[in-house]
Amino acid sequence: MKLLHVEKIIANDRVRLVGLVQVDSLDQEIEIYFEYPQRFADFVTESADAFVPALLLPAMEKGENLEIKPLMSAKLFRNLPTIQDIFHQWYPSQLKKVLVTAESPTNYDQKSLSKVGAFFSLGVDSFYTFIKHTKTPSDFGIPLSHLIYMKGIERPLRIYKHGQEKKVISRIMEVAHAASIDCIVGETNIRNHFNLQWGPYYHGAGLASVSLSLSAGLESVLIPSTDSYKDVFPWGTSPLLDHLWSTEKTNIVHDGSETQRVEKIANFLAKDPLAMKNLRVCTNNEGGETNCGTCPKCVRTMLPLLISGNLEKAITFPDKLPSNWNRILQIQDTHDLSHAVAILKLAKEVKAEEKIVKALESKIENGKAYLFCQGKTIAEVVGSILHVYFIKKPFDLVKQPIKDILNSLSLYSANQG
Repeated sequence: MKLLHVEKIIANDRVRLVGLVQVDSLDQEIEIYFEYPQRFADFVTESADAFVPALLLPAMEKGENLEIKPLMSAKLFRNLPTIQDIFHQWYPSQLKKVLVTAESPTNYDQKSLSKVGAFFSLGVDSFYTFIKHTKTPSDFGIPLSHLIYMKGIERPLRIYKHGQEKKVISRIMEVAHAASIDCIVGETNIRNHFNLQWGPYYHGAGLASVSLSLSAGLESVLIPSTDSYKDVFPWGTSPLLDHLWSTEKTNIVHDGSETQRVEKIANFLAKDPLAMKNLRVCTNNEGGETNCGTCPKCVRTMLPLLISGNLEKAITFPDKLPSNWNRILQIQDTHDLSHAVAILKLAKEVKAEEKIVKALESKIENGKAYLFCQGKTIAEVVGSILHVYFIKKPFDLVKQPIKDILNSLSLYSANQG
């Protein structure tokens, strides 16, 4: 894979940064771009930096070496081996380490721009970062100057056939206006060309690419955290990774990992009128403004609001949880499990309804059994349990191992069904 050429084009009141890419496995050249209103033309500079994160992960997935011909940051170039090491350790079969070469790695002159952007989608994590840095900007040193929303990042551009993003953008601009800060609304086609899983792989790289496309105007860009420091899992955006995409011009900052998602909802967003008026998390809305109230992400957000007594304040959600919420709530990976455990902790702290506490406890136990059994055959599951009871814990045999084994197998079967 080669980045052959980069060009900044100003036309029709827009500025577009375009990269010409040769993809070896497809034996063709493609164009990827980042586009903004013309008034942000001075924020955009012709360099390879914005395209490097966008290309590195696809190159690793395809097992293609990456060659960068245009000018790029020497700092970013030096960090690429570490970024590859992390992703390869996390996903050794999916993301292979490749050779990256650059013709013109350059140490840029640092400039003090005093402008800080933050990605903003009206979601839990982005609203927390917004509240944190507009209400108490001293935590970071300088307040936010810009919110960033990119069409083509949350979903590929091809999804937006009905203009569903327009109402989202309108809401984002209302929030920015209320805080007296500017809003950068752009679009990119990187997800149309590279169909990597967004969350586990491409999340941080995609946001880093957008950040670096604006590096002539923003000194720092905040990427709202997905997980807390307590729960650092393999994920595309991470406190282990995000800062490594920085250049001499622009610092990329992973923001908000000091607080778990449940705490963000119950302790911060629930107290903020803008968040309660505009919160948007739904996975069924295809990039639109609505929350269905019945998908796993809606339920995972509504539960802390309900438990903390704030669900009725959140006008973008139904007033009630769906009756089958415990079936909708998913525990399919360690992320889901950590969120469910945090919700249960909140429920116990505020002495929520016993029915909710019991349902969460049951869900978590089933989830743990599912994760334990995931990828194993029945024989491997039984072998693992027998190993624990008869080899690792020989003195515990006086308890009830057979009952526990049967219980684990029944939980496994329930999750499989």
